[in-house]
Amino acid sequence: MVMIQFCGGAESVTGANYLIDNGKVKFVVDCGLVQGSREADEINYEPFPYKPVEVDFMIATHTHIDHIGRIPKLVKDGFEGEIYSTKPTKEFAEVSLMDTVSIMEHDQDTPPLFGEEDVNKAVKQWRVKEYQELVELGPDISFRFQDAGHILGSAITEVWVLDHDTGKRIKMVFSGDMGNVPSVLLKKYDYIEEADYVLVESCYGDRIHEQNDDRKAILRQAVKDIIDRNGVLIVPMFSIERTQDILFELNDIVENHSGEGKKLGRVGKIDVYLDSPLAIKATEIHKRYPQYYNEEAKKLAKTDDVFDFPFFTMTTGREESMKINTAPSPKMIMAGSGMSTGGRILYHEERYLSDPNNMILFVGYQAPNSLGRKIQDGQSPVYIHGREVENNIERRSVGGYSAHADQNMLIDWLSQIKNVKQVFVVQGDSEASQALADRAKSELSMNAIVPTDDQIIELT
Repeated sequence: MVMIQFCGGAESVTGANYLIDNGKVKFVVDCGLVQGSREADEINYEPFPYKPVEVDFMIATHTHIDHIGRIPKLVKDGFEGEIYSTKPTKEFAEVSLMDTVSIMEHDQDTPPLFGEEDVNKAVKQWRVKEYQELVELGPDISFRFQDAGHILGSAITEVWVLDHDTGKRIKMVFSGDMGNVPSVLLKKYDYIEEADYVLVESCYGDRIHEQNDDRKAILRQAVKDIIDRNGVLIVPMFSIERTQDILFELNDIVENHSGEGKKLGRVGKIDVYLDSPLAIKATEIHKRYPQYYNEEAKKLAKTDDVFDFPFFTMTTGREESMKINTAPSPKMIMAGSGMSTGGRILYHEERYLSDPNNMILFVGYQAPNSLGRKIQDGQSPVYIHGREVENNIERRSVGGYSAHADQNMLIDWLSQIKNVKQVFVVQGDSEASQALADRAKSELSMNAIVPTDDQIIELT
């Protein structure tokens, strides 16, 4: 008998954590932080619904904190097994988790969930595998990574688990997070030929993205408009992938060439600042792995530093960051966090939100009740660092840079998998998950369900 327990990620976008047990081997797929709600911190501090010391190994599908953010806690609580991922995922994880430690240490309300020593121990337990490499972990378990196209190194995971009652192997597929198509930098997600059970994400399970062809035009127009009015353009950034996508596009816009062979025309001079130590480290990691890019990006990277262009500055230290305030306009400031829930973007929003001559450009989803959503919705005043700030800034959004597949793409991916006994729709809010499950049932005749938190299901 093989059991799966949904320990996080069921009816929730964040906190992915799945336990699989065949009676002899226990392993977990992902171990993420719960984010975006007032109850999130309380949930993250709760004990795991299983004993970490009994877990034999774990798999990390990719590096976003809602998929890896509690790995150091797992280690702290007794997990001593190996952690498997692709090589970029391991490199991102080390810098992301250390950044999380730094954020927690500055939070005076709650004690840190884990410390640097726990991150260092986790990194020592980490092992890297390539896409398509079959990994045999004894007679009971084998697995293989495929490209998920979500962020650099993100993986769909095929797992074969021995059912000792029947003597047969059960094949499970974990989608992780699936990439938007076409991606600025990355290849399209890989298809899976067959599986017994599939866990599929549903962040955008009830939505269809706007045309991706429009995204560069929207970005370019925002830059041009802020130059024409001699203002300040601020962009709340997600450090991994979204930042690199925007830098790649800016490189094309500023240097006046296009991978499509079309001249975009110069937009004029503007100073661009990347004010995020984590995003800067993530960009350096991206530079080391051009083999993961799509063909167009790979071709450009052979002759150009695709993340650098004239008048671009990366600021790491606080003093460098503070100098941005006195730099002349026009200027563009990219800083974390992507939903304005912390980080250096708050200082720039505090300074520039009140001026209608300035602009804020949202390039990703803004969760309900986040500061980013309040600004995006035009709420005024907003409160930053305990101070009342008028929200008079011009607000624009571009959804084409989303790193998540939409409903059509998820259905496309599912449609290629044969002989599926059951689909578990996870990593989305209840409405999004149910919408995707309903469409998989009606269009693909798949037995698709939305599991509940902590639900245990027997796989046969």
